[in-house]
Parts: sequence; C-alpha cells; structure tokens
Amino acid sequence: MPSSPTAPGRACPLHYRYAAGVFARPAELQAEVLYVVGGLYGNLSAWREAVRQLALEECAAGAGRVALVLNGDFHWFDADARWFGEVERATAGHLRLRGNVETEIADPEAGAGCGCAYPQDVSDAVVERSNRIIERLREAAREVPGVSTALAALPMHAVAQIGETRWGLVHGDAESLAGWGFDAASLSAPQQTAWIERTLREVGVDGFASSHTCAPALRAFTVDGRERLIINNGAAGMPNFAGSRAGVITRIGVSAPPAGLPVLYGRTLRGVQVHALALHYDHAAFLHRFLAVWPEGSDAHASYFARIVDGPDWCIAQALGACEARA
Repeated sequence: MPSSPTAPGRACPLHYRYAAGVFARPAELQAEVLYVVGGLYGNLSAWREAVRQLALEECAAGAGRVALVLNGDFHWFDADARWFGEVERATAGHLRLRGNVETEIADPEAGAGCGCAYPQDVSDAVVERSNRIIERLREAAREVPGVSTALAALPMHAVAQIGETRWGLVHGDAESLAGWGFDAASLSAPQQTAWIERTLREVGVDGFASSHTCAPALRAFTVDGRERLIINNGAAGMPNFAGSRAGVITRIGVSAPPAGLPVLYGRTLRGVQVHALALHYDHAAFLHRFLAVWPEGSDAHASYFARIVDGPDWCIAQALGACEARA
C-alpha cells in the first residue's frame, strides 16, 4: 500500500502553490522563437546541444529574437560540488524558473522530501530514493558559495508572448510548482478536462509549457471556440521514449523549425509553430559522469540507470494521447 499523501516526497508544500490568475498579466518575455528546456537534471551534454541548436541552426536561419527558458529541475544528478557549480555557471545567463529540486535546495521544508509531490501510482521505493537523492544534492550545493540565495530568488512561473500567442511557462502546472495536472495521464483524463478548460479560459493564455512529470505530452483543447495547447517536454536531460537516448525540449516559434532540427511532433496555433524536438546529446559523456557519482547500488542508479540506457516505457503515440483515443 502506498505511503500517505502527506509523506515526504508525496506532499505538496503550501508555498509551492499559486493562483492560476497569476498568468493573467503582461508578458515579461517576448521573442520570435522560444525554447523551453525542462528537466535538464545536470546533463551538461544535453545543455550544450540545446545551445548549439540555438546558436547554429536558429540564428543561421535568421529566426529573429530567440529566447531560452529553463523551467525547473536543471539540477538533480549533479550531486558533486564541481559538477553542480558547472551547471550553475552554464545556465546562469538564461531565464531560469525554479523547480521543486531548486526550491528544496534553496529553502528545504521539513517533511517535503524531494518536493516531487509524487502521486499514489509511484512506488514508495522510488519516492524514498528521490528523498535521499535530494539530500546528497543539498550537500553538494552547500559547497557552492551563494547558490542557495541565487536559487531562492528564481521565479516559479513566467508569461511569454510569441507571435499572436501568450504562454504560461511553469515547472508543474497552472496552480503548483510541483503539480501533476499537466502529466500525460491527467491531460487525457475526462475528469480533468473541466479544470483545464476553465483554467485556460480564466487566465487568458493560449497554452502552457511545462515539464516536471518526466513524460512528454502534447494536447489540444477547444475553449470558447479557440484551440489552446498544453505541451510537456518531459525531460531534456534524459531519454523520453523507448529505444531512444534523446532528451526532449519544446520549441515555440513564429516560423517553422529550421530543416536541421530533429522534430518529433507538433501543431500550429494561430500561426505559431509548437514542436517537441529531440535532443541528441553526447550519451557516453553523460553516462560516464553519471556513473562517477551514482554507481551501481546508489539511489539514482536504481531509479534512473535503465531509463538512461534504454529509454522509458513510453512512445510518441502516448505523448499525443493516441493510445487513449483508441481505447
């Protein structure tokens, strides 16, 4: 039987929450192309590939202003002071939103554990391992001067204007930094549709871009005769589909992705192109660094090694809700 919903790692702290109305504000970010990089998990090889796509492909194509947002959990596997510091320095020049990982490093709350707010279908063993991973990560972070203050100052959400569309950028969902309302299963659940449509209507955004739940998803909803989108990039720093070793990031742009970019799937929303892109990072380099910190028998190895090597039990049809539609 799963542990209590209030157990460490399952509970959602009150200070993680915000009213959905916070997104009914002027956009603080405007660009022709926006990359959303959620769930980097310390994978600097994936980060370098995302920046390479920006610098070489987008800029060479004359895309206009290109912005990049890290929407939380850019730390996780980097439970080593040197590695942690490298991630901080590499990402510091971009807009960063704090995920539950950064929040629990900056200002740990008693009883929150990792802050993942795992649902009941996640095993206690996974939850307990995540709680121990965050403890090791905190130890590494304490050796990096000023990092707690820097992470605590990061926002939990942002609003972006891309062409004719407004986007809510979050780590979790429209009401919580660690919310699971934009998980693929939730997006396909009939009982969630009313909440999603009401939220999209009330806050005046055309879509949300999230990550947190580690499973990519793209869903369309029709609200007051207008199509709206929710896209979850899963994880930039880990494989996302069975048999693949690529991360996934979200691209939202007034133009189509340049021909050299590895598009997985997407839609057009009021002239704006919304796509999931594969991130083919240096797998060997990342795996080497992962194993140096998390060898066999360690918590992160037990939870993530199989996924890093073989990918999760997830496919593009599931990301698009096609399996549910056929059921």
